[in-house]
Amino acid sequence: MMDSTGASVGAGSTVADIASFVGGEIDGKASLVINGLNSLDHASADDLTFLHGARWAKQWPESSAGASLVTRGMEVPGHDPSNRALVIVDDAEIAMLRVLESFAASCQFVQEPGVHDSAVIHGSARVGKDVHIGPHVSIAENAMIGDGVCLGPGCRIGHDVVIGDKTILHSNVVIEHGSHIGRGCRLHAGVVIGADGFGYRPDPDGAGLRKVPHLGIVQIGDDVEIGAGTCVDRGKFGATRIGDNTKLDNLVQVAHNVAIGRSTVIAAQVGIAGSAKIGSGVQIGAHAGIVEHVTIGDGARIGAKAGVIRNVPAGEAVAGIPAQPAKETLRQVAAIRKLPEYLAQQGRPRG
Repeated sequence: MMDSTGASVGAGSTVADIASFVGGEIDGKASLVINGLNSLDHASADDLTFLHGARWAKQWPESSAGASLVTRGMEVPGHDPSNRALVIVDDAEIAMLRVLESFAASCQFVQEPGVHDSAVIHGSARVGKDVHIGPHVSIAENAMIGDGVCLGPGCRIGHDVVIGDKTILHSNVVIEHGSHIGRGCRLHAGVVIGADGFGYRPDPDGAGLRKVPHLGIVQIGDDVEIGAGTCVDRGKFGATRIGDNTKLDNLVQVAHNVAIGRSTVIAAQVGIAGSAKIGSGVQIGAHAGIVEHVTIGDGARIGAKAGVIRNVPAGEAVAGIPAQPAKETLRQVAAIRKLPEYLAQQGRPRG
Protein backbone atom coordinates (compact mmCIF):
# COMPACT_ATOMS: atom_id res chain seq x y z
CA MET A 1 0.00 0.00 0.00
CA MET A 2 1.36 3.40 -0.97
CA ASP A 3 1.05 6.46 1.24
CA SER A 4 0.14 9.91 -0.04
CA THR A 5 3.66 10.38 -1.40
CA GLY A 6 3.59 7.11 -3.32
CA ALA A 7 5.98 5.35 -0.94
CA SER A 8 5.51 1.76 0.19
CA VAL A 9 7.36 -0.94 2.11
CA GLY A 10 7.44 -4.72 1.86
CA ALA A 11 9.73 -7.71 2.20
CA GLY A 12 13.32 -6.59 1.57
CA SER A 13 12.84 -3.06 2.93
CA THR A 14 15.42 -1.73 5.36
CA VAL A 15 14.73 -0.28 8.78
CA ALA A 16 15.54 3.12 7.26
CA ASP A 17 12.87 2.57 4.58
CA ILE A 18 10.28 1.65 7.22
CA ALA A 19 11.19 4.59 9.45
CA SER A 20 10.75 6.95 6.51
CA PHE A 21 7.40 5.34 5.62
CA VAL A 22 5.94 5.75 9.13
CA GLY A 23 7.70 9.02 10.00
CA GLY A 24 9.75 7.48 12.80
CA GLU A 25 13.19 7.97 14.32
CA ILE A 26 15.76 5.16 14.39
CA ASP A 27 17.66 3.98 17.44
CA GLY A 28 19.99 1.31 16.13
CA LYS A 29 20.89 -0.45 12.89
CA ALA A 30 19.22 1.46 10.04
CA SER A 31 20.60 -0.86 7.34
CA LEU A 32 18.95 -4.01 8.76
CA VAL A 33 16.81 -5.72 6.10
CA ILE A 34 13.26 -6.68 7.14
CA ASN A 35 11.61 -9.60 5.36
CA GLY A 36 8.56 -10.16 7.55
CA LEU A 37 6.28 -8.99 10.34
CA ASN A 38 5.57 -11.00 13.46
CA SER A 39 4.56 -10.93 17.11
CA LEU A 40 7.15 -10.16 19.75
CA ASP A 41 7.51 -13.78 20.92
CA HIS A 42 7.58 -15.37 17.44
CA ALA A 43 9.65 -12.83 15.47
CA SER A 44 13.02 -13.78 14.00
CA ALA A 45 16.12 -11.71 13.25
CA ASP A 46 14.76 -10.33 9.96
CA ASP A 47 11.26 -9.58 11.30
CA LEU A 48 9.71 -6.33 12.49
CA THR A 49 7.45 -6.31 15.56
CA PHE A 50 5.93 -3.55 17.72
CA LEU A 51 6.00 -2.46 21.36
CA HIS A 52 3.10 -0.36 22.62
CA GLY A 53 3.31 -0.76 26.39
CA ALA A 54 5.81 -1.27 29.20
CA ARG A 55 4.68 -4.88 29.64
CA TRP A 56 5.93 -5.74 26.16
CA ALA A 57 8.98 -3.50 26.30
CA LYS A 58 10.30 -5.59 29.20
CA GLN A 59 10.21 -8.65 26.92
CA TRP A 60 12.42 -7.04 24.27
CA PRO A 61 15.69 -8.62 25.53
CA GLU A 62 14.19 -12.13 25.18
CA SER A 63 12.76 -11.50 21.71
CA SER A 64 14.66 -12.52 18.58
CA ALA A 65 13.10 -9.73 16.49
CA GLY A 66 15.52 -7.65 14.48
CA ALA A 67 13.56 -4.43 14.82
CA SER A 68 10.51 -2.99 16.51
CA LEU A 69 8.18 -0.04 16.27
CA VAL A 70 8.05 1.68 19.66
CA THR A 71 5.61 4.26 21.00
CA ARG A 72 7.43 7.48 21.78
CA GLY A 73 8.42 8.01 25.42
CA MET A 74 8.59 4.32 26.29
CA GLU A 75 11.78 2.92 27.79
CA VAL A 76 13.03 -0.34 26.27
CA PRO A 77 15.45 -2.12 28.62
CA GLY A 78 18.29 -4.20 27.24
CA HIS A 79 18.25 -2.68 23.74
CA ASP A 80 21.50 -3.19 21.78
CA PRO A 81 21.57 -0.62 18.96
CA SER A 82 24.64 -2.22 17.38
CA ASN A 83 22.67 -5.35 16.38
CA ARG A 84 19.01 -4.37 16.40
CA ALA A 85 16.85 -1.32 15.78
CA LEU A 86 13.95 0.53 17.35
CA VAL A 87 11.77 2.81 15.22
CA ILE A 88 10.25 5.43 17.52
CA VAL A 89 6.79 6.65 16.49
CA ASP A 90 3.84 8.46 18.08
CA ASP A 91 1.71 5.29 18.20
CA ALA A 92 3.29 1.88 17.55
CA GLU A 93 -0.07 0.16 16.92
CA ILE A 94 -1.12 2.67 14.25
CA ALA A 95 2.33 2.56 12.66
CA MET A 96 2.24 -1.25 12.55
CA LEU A 97 -1.21 -1.09 10.92
CA ARG A 98 0.24 1.07 8.13
CA VAL A 99 3.17 -1.30 7.68
CA LEU A 100 0.84 -4.34 7.64
CA GLU A 101 -1.31 -2.72 4.96
CA SER A 102 1.74 -1.99 2.83
CA PHE A 103 3.23 -5.48 3.22
CA ALA A 104 -0.16 -7.03 2.39
CA ALA A 105 -0.50 -4.94 -0.75
CA SER A 106 3.02 -5.80 -1.88
CA CYS A 107 2.41 -9.57 -1.72
CA GLN A 108 -1.21 -9.64 -2.85
CA PHE A 109 -1.91 -11.75 -5.91
CA VAL A 110 -3.56 -9.54 -8.50
CA GLN A 111 -6.24 -11.23 -10.61
CA GLU A 112 -5.89 -10.20 -14.22
CA PRO A 113 -9.04 -8.97 -15.98
CA GLY A 114 -10.74 -11.58 -18.11
CA VAL A 115 -13.49 -14.18 -18.25
CA HIS A 116 -12.77 -17.87 -17.76
CA ASP A 117 -14.01 -20.18 -20.52
CA SER A 118 -16.21 -22.11 -18.06
CA ALA A 119 -18.10 -19.01 -16.83
CA VAL A 120 -21.74 -18.61 -17.87
CA ILE A 121 -23.00 -15.05 -18.33
CA HIS A 122 -26.56 -14.32 -19.42
CA GLY A 123 -26.85 -12.10 -22.46
CA SER A 124 -28.82 -9.44 -20.58
CA ALA A 125 -26.20 -9.07 -17.80
CA ARG A 126 -24.01 -5.98 -17.90
CA VAL A 127 -20.35 -6.42 -16.99
CA GLY A 128 -18.06 -3.44 -16.44
CA LYS A 129 -14.45 -2.84 -17.43
CA ASP A 130 -11.39 -4.67 -16.05
CA VAL A 131 -13.49 -7.39 -14.41
CA HIS A 132 -12.06 -10.78 -13.42
CA ILE A 133 -14.54 -13.67 -13.70
CA GLY A 134 -13.13 -16.99 -12.53
CA PRO A 135 -13.89 -20.62 -13.35
CA HIS A 136 -17.50 -21.85 -13.11
CA VAL A 137 -18.96 -18.45 -12.27
CA SER A 138 -22.58 -17.90 -13.31
CA ILE A 139 -24.24 -14.50 -13.79
CA ALA A 140 -28.01 -14.45 -14.32
CA GLU A 141 -30.41 -12.14 -16.13
CA ASN A 142 -30.11 -8.36 -15.78
CA ALA A 143 -27.28 -8.50 -13.26
CA MET A 144 -24.98 -5.47 -13.20
CA ILE A 145 -21.29 -5.99 -12.42
CA GLY A 146 -19.24 -2.81 -11.83
CA ASP A 147 -15.76 -1.93 -13.05
CA GLY A 148 -12.79 -3.74 -11.51
CA VAL A 149 -14.93 -6.40 -9.80
CA CYS A 150 -13.33 -9.78 -9.04
CA LEU A 151 -15.56 -12.88 -8.94
CA GLY A 152 -13.71 -15.93 -7.62
CA PRO A 153 -14.25 -19.53 -8.70
CA GLY A 154 -17.77 -20.89 -8.33
CA CYS A 155 -19.55 -17.61 -7.52
CA ARG A 156 -23.27 -17.49 -8.30
CA ILE A 157 -24.83 -14.12 -9.13
CA GLY A 158 -28.64 -14.10 -9.30
CA HIS A 159 -30.90 -12.09 -11.55
CA ASP A 160 -31.14 -8.32 -11.01
CA VAL A 161 -28.14 -8.29 -8.65
CA VAL A 162 -26.03 -5.12 -8.56
CA ILE A 163 -22.34 -5.29 -7.55
CA GLY A 164 -20.41 -2.03 -7.17
CA ASP A 165 -16.99 -1.15 -8.56
CA LYS A 166 -13.88 -2.92 -7.22
CA THR A 167 -15.79 -5.34 -5.01
CA ILE A 168 -14.13 -8.73 -4.48
CA LEU A 169 -16.07 -11.97 -4.10
CA HIS A 170 -13.95 -14.94 -3.07
CA SER A 171 -14.74 -18.49 -4.13
CA ASN A 172 -18.28 -19.91 -3.95
CA VAL A 173 -20.02 -16.73 -2.83
CA VAL A 174 -23.75 -16.74 -3.64
CA ILE A 175 -25.62 -13.47 -4.23
CA GLU A 176 -29.32 -14.20 -4.59
CA HIS A 177 -31.67 -12.24 -6.85
CA GLY A 178 -32.22 -8.55 -6.34
CA SER A 179 -29.40 -8.01 -3.85
CA HIS A 180 -27.31 -4.83 -4.02
CA ILE A 181 -23.63 -4.88 -3.02
CA GLY A 182 -21.75 -1.58 -2.75
CA ARG A 183 -18.33 -0.47 -3.94
CA GLY A 184 -15.05 -1.76 -2.56
CA CYS A 185 -16.61 -4.61 -0.58
CA ARG A 186 -14.91 -7.93 0.18
CA LEU A 187 -16.97 -11.09 0.65
CA HIS A 188 -15.02 -14.16 1.71
CA ALA A 189 -15.52 -17.78 0.69
CA GLY A 190 -18.96 -19.32 1.12
CA VAL A 191 -20.86 -16.12 1.96
CA VAL A 192 -24.57 -16.24 1.07
CA ILE A 193 -26.42 -12.97 0.53
CA GLY A 194 -30.17 -12.89 0.00
CA ALA A 195 -31.34 -16.36 1.00
CA ASP A 196 -34.90 -16.59 2.33
CA GLY A 197 -35.47 -15.53 5.89
CA PHE A 198 -36.36 -18.16 8.47
CA GLY A 199 -40.12 -17.81 8.87
CA TYR A 200 -42.83 -20.44 9.45
CA ARG A 201 -46.34 -20.42 10.89
CA PRO A 202 -48.53 -23.31 12.04
CA ASP A 203 -50.88 -24.45 9.32
CA PRO A 204 -54.52 -23.66 10.23
CA ASP A 205 -55.51 -27.29 9.74
CA GLY A 206 -52.81 -28.40 12.17
CA ALA A 207 -51.06 -30.51 9.54
CA GLY A 208 -47.69 -28.83 9.82
CA LEU A 209 -45.88 -25.53 9.17
CA ARG A 210 -46.42 -23.02 6.39
CA LYS A 211 -43.39 -21.20 5.01
CA VAL A 212 -43.57 -17.39 5.06
CA PRO A 213 -42.45 -16.03 1.67
CA HIS A 214 -39.72 -13.38 1.69
CA LEU A 215 -40.10 -10.93 -1.16
CA GLY A 216 -37.57 -8.29 -0.07
CA ILE A 217 -33.89 -7.79 -0.89
CA VAL A 218 -30.51 -7.18 0.75
CA GLN A 219 -28.73 -3.84 0.48
CA ILE A 220 -25.06 -3.68 1.47
CA GLY A 221 -23.16 -0.39 1.54
CA ASP A 222 -19.64 0.51 0.42
CA ASP A 223 -16.42 -0.87 1.95
CA VAL A 224 -18.19 -3.67 3.81
CA GLU A 225 -16.27 -6.86 4.64
CA ILE A 226 -18.12 -10.12 5.30
CA GLY A 227 -16.30 -13.19 6.64
CA ALA A 228 -16.41 -16.76 5.36
CA GLY A 229 -19.65 -18.67 5.78
CA THR A 230 -21.69 -15.66 6.91
CA CYS A 231 -25.32 -15.42 5.78
CA VAL A 232 -27.45 -12.31 5.30
CA ASP A 233 -31.13 -13.10 4.65
CA ARG A 234 -33.43 -11.08 2.42
CA GLY A 235 -36.27 -9.07 3.91
CA LYS A 236 -39.81 -10.35 4.12
CA PHE A 237 -40.84 -6.93 2.84
CA GLY A 238 -38.35 -4.19 2.03
CA ALA A 239 -34.66 -4.73 2.67
CA THR A 240 -32.14 -6.17 5.07
CA ARG A 241 -29.49 -3.42 5.29
CA ILE A 242 -25.80 -3.22 6.21
CA GLY A 243 -24.21 0.25 6.32
CA ASP A 244 -20.93 1.51 4.86
CA ASN A 245 -17.63 0.29 6.35
CA THR A 246 -19.24 -2.33 8.60
CA LYS A 247 -17.24 -5.54 9.18
CA LEU A 248 -18.71 -8.99 9.84
CA ASP A 249 -16.56 -11.91 10.94
CA ASN A 250 -16.95 -15.55 9.87
CA LEU A 251 -20.17 -17.48 10.51
CA VAL A 252 -22.41 -14.55 11.41
CA GLN A 253 -26.18 -14.88 10.84
CA VAL A 254 -28.11 -11.74 9.90
CA ALA A 255 -31.84 -12.43 9.68
CA HIS A 256 -34.55 -10.83 7.55
CA ASN A 257 -35.10 -7.08 7.77
CA VAL A 258 -32.20 -6.47 10.17
CA ALA A 259 -30.69 -2.98 9.82
CA ILE A 260 -27.02 -2.46 10.73
CA GLY A 261 -25.43 1.00 10.70
CA ARG A 262 -22.03 2.28 9.61
CA SER A 263 -18.63 1.12 10.91
CA THR A 264 -20.06 -1.58 13.17
CA VAL A 265 -17.90 -4.62 13.99
CA ILE A 266 -19.51 -8.02 14.58
CA ALA A 267 -17.39 -11.01 15.68
CA ALA A 268 -17.79 -14.67 14.74
CA GLN A 269 -20.92 -16.73 15.40
CA VAL A 270 -23.14 -13.80 16.33
CA GLY A 271 -26.82 -14.40 15.58
CA ILE A 272 -29.11 -11.44 14.92
CA ALA A 273 -32.84 -12.20 14.74
CA GLY A 274 -35.37 -10.59 12.42
CA SER A 275 -35.99 -6.83 12.34
CA ALA A 276 -33.36 -6.01 14.98
CA LYS A 277 -31.79 -2.57 14.55
CA ILE A 278 -28.07 -2.21 15.19
CA GLY A 279 -26.64 1.33 15.27
CA SER A 280 -23.39 2.75 13.94
CA GLY A 281 -20.04 2.16 15.65
CA VAL A 282 -21.38 -0.81 17.61
CA GLN A 283 -19.06 -3.63 18.75
CA ILE A 284 -20.57 -7.10 19.17
CA GLY A 285 -18.48 -9.90 20.72
CA ALA A 286 -18.33 -13.47 19.48
CA HIS A 287 -21.31 -15.80 19.94
CA ALA A 288 -23.68 -13.08 21.15
CA GLY A 289 -27.36 -13.59 20.41
CA ILE A 290 -29.78 -10.73 19.68
CA VAL A 291 -33.53 -11.30 19.69
CA GLU A 292 -35.96 -9.92 17.15
CA HIS A 293 -37.11 -6.30 17.06
CA VAL A 294 -34.63 -4.95 19.64
CA THR A 295 -32.68 -1.75 19.05
CA ILE A 296 -28.99 -1.39 19.90
CA GLY A 297 -27.90 2.25 19.98
CA ASP A 298 -24.86 3.85 18.36
CA GLY A 299 -21.53 3.02 19.98
CA ALA A 300 -22.91 0.27 22.22
CA ARG A 301 -20.69 -2.69 23.16
CA ILE A 302 -22.09 -6.21 23.45
CA GLY A 303 -19.92 -8.73 25.31
CA ALA A 304 -19.09 -12.19 23.98
CA LYS A 305 -21.89 -14.74 24.48
CA ALA A 306 -24.29 -12.03 25.66
CA GLY A 307 -27.99 -12.67 25.25
CA VAL A 308 -29.64 -9.40 24.25
CA ILE A 309 -33.40 -9.52 24.92
CA ARG A 310 -34.16 -5.81 25.35
CA ASN A 311 -33.02 -2.51 23.85
CA VAL A 312 -29.48 -1.31 24.57
CA PRO A 313 -28.99 2.48 24.86
CA ALA A 314 -26.35 4.27 22.80
CA GLY A 315 -22.88 3.97 24.30
CA GLU A 316 -23.91 1.28 26.81
CA ALA A 317 -21.70 -1.77 27.49
CA VAL A 318 -23.65 -4.95 28.27
CA ALA A 319 -22.74 -8.56 29.04
CA GLY A 320 -24.24 -11.76 30.38
CA ILE A 321 -27.39 -13.82 29.84
CA PRO A 322 -29.69 -11.99 29.78
CA ALA A 323 -27.54 -9.01 28.85
CA GLN A 324 -27.39 -6.19 31.39
CA PRO A 325 -24.89 -3.40 32.14
CA ALA A 326 -21.46 -5.03 32.10
CA LYS A 327 -20.44 -3.70 35.52
CA GLU A 328 -23.51 -5.31 37.10
CA THR A 329 -22.76 -8.64 35.40
CA LEU A 330 -19.18 -8.58 36.69
CA ARG A 331 -20.37 -7.84 40.23
CA GLN A 332 -22.78 -10.79 40.06
CA VAL A 333 -20.07 -13.14 38.78
CA ALA A 334 -17.75 -12.03 41.61
CA ALA A 335 -20.51 -12.67 44.16
CA ILE A 336 -21.24 -16.15 42.79
CA ARG A 337 -17.56 -17.08 43.04
CA LYS A 338 -17.62 -16.20 46.73
CA LEU A 339 -20.76 -18.28 47.36
CA PRO A 340 -18.97 -21.55 48.36
CA GLU A 341 -16.87 -19.65 50.91
CA TYR A 342 -19.98 -17.94 52.28
CA LEU A 343 -21.83 -21.27 52.61
CA ALA A 344 -18.87 -22.78 54.46
CA GLN A 345 -18.89 -19.88 56.89
CA GLN A 346 -22.57 -20.55 57.54
CA GLY A 347 -21.82 -24.19 58.27
CA ARG A 348 -23.58 -25.44 55.16
CA PRO A 349 -22.20 -28.03 52.74
CA ARG A 350 -20.65 -26.66 49.57
CA GLY A 351 -21.90 -29.36 47.24
